[in-house]
Amino acid sequence: MSIAFSELEGLGARDDRWSASNVSFTVRRDAGTLQFQGSFDNGRGSGTYRFTANPEYVTAMRQRDRTLDADDLLRLAIHDVSRSFVASIEAQGYRSTSLDDLVRMRIHGVDGEYIGGLRQAGYDRLSIEDLVKTRIHGATPQYVQDMKAAGFAGLTVDDLIKTRIHGATPRFIQDVKAAGFDKLDIDDLVKMRIHGVTPDFIREMRDLGYRDLRIEELVQLRIHGASPTFITEMRDLGFKELPLRDVVQMRIHGVTAAFVKDLRGLGYNDLDVDDLVKMRIHGVTPQFIRELKELGYSGLKGERLVQFRIHGVDADFIRDVKAAGYKDLTPEDLIDMSIHGRRWLRKRG
Repeated sequence: MSIAFSELEGLGARDDRWSASNVSFTVRRDAGTLQFQGSFDNGRGSGTYRFTANPEYVTAMRQRDRTLDADDLLRLAIHDVSRSFVASIEAQGYRSTSLDDLVRMRIHGVDGEYIGGLRQAGYDRLSIEDLVKTRIHGATPQYVQDMKAAGFAGLTVDDLIKTRIHGATPRFIQDVKAAGFDKLDIDDLVKMRIHGVTPDFIREMRDLGYRDLRIEELVQLRIHGASPTFITEMRDLGFKELPLRDVVQMRIHGVTAAFVKDLRGLGYNDLDVDDLVKMRIHGVTPQFIRELKELGYSGLKGERLVQFRIHGVDADFIRDVKAAGYKDLTPEDLIDMSIHGRRWLRKRG
């Protein structure tokens, strides 16, 4: 809760870093008066207070069938739940509102005018929970009107709140329409905002030749980080006109420009997307290839390298085999030994 300096009668503070001793000031509210005594040090105050209830307020609330104890009155005073505020809420049809809800409504600015504005916008008899949520998230009567103007009338309260939370605002909707998507529903717009499918992203993808992508496809690209920059890097490496599926698969499995360049530096210049993806899936890294080369197994095809990884033929395995006396085994022998180790032991015996 915050209170304006102007409401602190007799304080005399000039700014929020004020220091003074033997200070007394008063806060007057409809429910009663709070009198404070104490000191301030660099804007932080400490001391005591005394609360005096307003008898007229107590009587008026009793006439509204509300019996209040001292704690209730203090809380209503602190949050400035005045008689006029209560009357404005009741005038909108909320006559049995609990004290807790009245305080909550006051804290968040849900007053009679706000409720009336939502009613005029088509949202009548909302629950107090919904009224408070719309206020917290900024789904105000004006926002409702702006959404209607953007082509979205009759939205549920949950949809209004979702659009506010995720930023699927009227401005965003207009920008998306300008990018060519004029028949989207709220769920599509919210997904776009959650995953960063912006009008700029759409335009950049179109400039790269991806002109007829559906929203779901655009979302998938963003989820997996298949950005225009990534696609451009791959094109520079010779991967022209990549299908969407290939772009996504490369991103999912970590086929980066650096990975391709490292493999080409080792002599693997003619690998296609499927080869690269399989190598990443099975852990055929540049380091793995270098280690095999150091042990005398160079120039292996990508498919053979994948078979090595699948069957556990790595540098450690080859060293162990050599230490056991098996020299100059072919790649086929190494795979067979890894699969049928006992048979090799029998042959040796």
